[in-house]
Amino acid sequence: MVNLDDPTQNINTMGPYRIKFASKNVFRNGKQVPVFDPYHLKLVGGTRRFSPYVGGGMFTQSKQPFTTHFRSFHETLVSPIHPGDFGLMFTDGAKFGRAEQLHLLVWGLLEFEAKHGYLPRLYNDDDADEVVGYAKAGPPAIPGVDVDPIRLDQVDEKLLRQLTHVARIELHPLAAFYGGVIAQEVVKFTGKFTPLKQWMHLDFAEVLPEARPDDVARQNSRYDHIIQLFGLSFHHQLANVRTFLVGCGALGCEYLKNFAMVGVGVGPKGLITVTDNDRIEVSNLNRQFLFREHNVGQPKSVAATAAVRRMNDALNVLTLEHLVAPTTEHVFHDTFWSNDVDFVTNALDNIKARLYVDSKCVFYKKPLLESGTLGTKCNVQVVLPYKTASYADGPKDAPDDNIPMCTLRNFPSLIEHCIEWARAQFEDVFVVPFSDVAKFASDPSTVRALHALVTKPQVEFEDCIALAQMLFTSLFRDRILQLIHNFPEDHQTKTGEKFWSGAKRFPQAATAVDFGNVYHADFIRSVANLYAVNFGLQPPPEDEVVPESSYLRQVDTFAAFGEAHPLAPWVPSSETIAENDEALKKQQEERATNADDVGELERLLNELGALTAGQLAAAGRYVAADFEKDNDLNFHIDFIAAAANLRAWNYRIKQVSRHKCKMIAGKIIPAIATTTASVTGLAMIELLKIVQGKSLDQFKDSSNSLGLNMYLLQEPAEPEKAKDEYDMIEMSEVKCKPAGFTKWDTTLVTPGVTLAAFLDQVQTQVGLNVNLLFHPVAELGGDEYAAVRGLMLYDRTAFSASLKALYKQKLDVPLREWVEERYQRLVDCDRPFVEFQTSCSDDDDVVYKIPTVVCRFV
Repeated sequence: MVNLDDPTQNINTMGPYRIKFASKNVFRNGKQVPVFDPYHLKLVGGTRRFSPYVGGGMFTQSKQPFTTHFRSFHETLVSPIHPGDFGLMFTDGAKFGRAEQLHLLVWGLLEFEAKHGYLPRLYNDDDADEVVGYAKAGPPAIPGVDVDPIRLDQVDEKLLRQLTHVARIELHPLAAFYGGVIAQEVVKFTGKFTPLKQWMHLDFAEVLPEARPDDVARQNSRYDHIIQLFGLSFHHQLANVRTFLVGCGALGCEYLKNFAMVGVGVGPKGLITVTDNDRIEVSNLNRQFLFREHNVGQPKSVAATAAVRRMNDALNVLTLEHLVAPTTEHVFHDTFWSNDVDFVTNALDNIKARLYVDSKCVFYKKPLLESGTLGTKCNVQVVLPYKTASYADGPKDAPDDNIPMCTLRNFPSLIEHCIEWARAQFEDVFVVPFSDVAKFASDPSTVRALHALVTKPQVEFEDCIALAQMLFTSLFRDRILQLIHNFPEDHQTKTGEKFWSGAKRFPQAATAVDFGNVYHADFIRSVANLYAVNFGLQPPPEDEVVPESSYLRQVDTFAAFGEAHPLAPWVPSSETIAENDEALKKQQEERATNADDVGELERLLNELGALTAGQLAAAGRYVAADFEKDNDLNFHIDFIAAAANLRAWNYRIKQVSRHKCKMIAGKIIPAIATTTASVTGLAMIELLKIVQGKSLDQFKDSSNSLGLNMYLLQEPAEPEKAKDEYDMIEMSEVKCKPAGFTKWDTTLVTPGVTLAAFLDQVQTQVGLNVNLLFHPVAELGGDEYAAVRGLMLYDRTAFSASLKALYKQKLDVPLREWVEERYQRLVDCDRPFVEFQTSCSDDDDVVYKIPTVVCRFV
């Protein structure tokens, strides 16, 4: 859309514009009604100054700053509700109007302190009565200031007295939570995110003891605030708990600090088992505060334990470096889960690991504290045996937002597409081929190595520069020109619509290498040096990097080569480029059966098989790149940034900084210290409730955003109850017994039983006949389980006479012996607990589902 007053300008070069959202009419209940239209918008002032729409272009949101005006502290203390709001911030659905009550409490405490010079004494009823009196009177009006003092029809005296009794206590988890919130408000002074409207009131009264403790005398201990709040006996209880901390990154560091401050695991029986199989990287240092530069490369769990012991040397910590997964069940075995864990604290950053730990907590009936962060957003979930839903029962994550392959290859529209493409190119060019060559050199029967690399003669650094220029022309010139050749700018689809429309951007080709362009120079330099490592001309960057003063980093080195070796001209080919993923898949299928391609493959395989020992030895020097985002001198991120931004230029997409490319390509989660401090503080509040054995209605899950000022606390959801339902496999209604059982329930069978005794015990406990009995290993995929897949331990309705005879024969055999024989020792029968799957029915053949059946073998 060209500006009619100035043809040199168009709608893409002018702006920003104010917009209004558009609506569209749809039929509802027999009449047209307007609804929001997400695909259209209106420019304020209209489009009369522009020509009709031609094509292309993309709108970009331009956020406009605004100014927020704050009142003085004294003024807001008297009248805390921000002008234009109807009340103070709402944070808990079970506590309507609580913020106003808490504000009056703050007023009362300030008045008391102003009069006496100290906060109310611990559990002192006279001091509490005085504070309540101040709160009920409320703040007086400010002379000459037109604001109405806060007044309430009724003051919750019980709540105010309860909180006044402990107002002088400094509870560390609360300090951590509010410290993170306040630090985020300081960051907001830079203009990022919206600041709080001056007052935010939350209370965590549920953590207070049910009855006033009588052992609150000071012990001259670092834990005196805990002792004065909960009592000395609770302190001993907290000191002797045994927790399993899974993960030692940003959240794990904060949890260890909190454990040290409140005295978790400092008693003679207390223990914190911490595990993390990761090592410290440079990018961790900004948010994982226990680590310093000298820790880079060290195991996270080891470095964090050493740091936190400097805070509290009484901490009992067992430090491990294992992943928590099915592959490490020999480390985290039944005895560990049963005897060494009172509750689990998750500090993980991926869904798969969280689900696994959650399943273990359900099986062993252990409480779980689950928390997570993403930027300024954070959440806490409390999982309590038999009382709450587990983590796996929560909202399911949306499917992976994968980018269609055709978009990556030919039609990017966002910088993220370009960076993802560049990351894939790194693997395709510098990792996979050279890894395959190494495999072939060590085992010539492996034929996936690239023929061109294996048969390449001695390589010098100039050859690497030549390869870099060839890659440049292939990616940013030849491919683009071929795309334009196949689909000219005026190309139309079969339906007569413009091909280059919507998200498809008409590209432009880089027809020459311009060493005055930073992206051109960085691409050639990084590719040449990466190839030099691949071919063994330079040591891997993890051993030694190219010095910053080396000629191998100087642009003149590559510019001189480019001047002496001009690019070969482009010649169009007969290649067909797929328009979408369906066409691409069809092309790949056709190529797999193409006779010419098959013949070429056979020829190359024959040549590979005829290589001499000397050629194999030379190829054995090749080294595949190992992508590392945190070494700024290894050329890895240099390549990603240059390739992504050149790709962006090809498709007229706004180019971005090297740092943003590093963040996206390195999949760095934007966790920040403010959020991790706050979320672990909230989780620690729930930990104190777990140790006290609080009832379900005293616990709080929470979802928060420090950036958007959203703090939402709610009671945990109850566990999902099993329901009667129609089973497509059984082709009948399947009922539940007992009715409404949950995932926490189990049917436990005593050890040392025969198959017949096992069936009898299940029948006695649930009053049903066992129709099918098998171990979950019979349902696993993979070649190692193929021999036992589908095998039953018992089938009451077996059709085959041989199977009937087999099951009858095994009735008097010990169940453990039969399991080991049937499943060829693929089931670990040395574990104390072994799960079984069953299908049951009553005497009328009505099918039932029952809680998981668990047998004790040990």
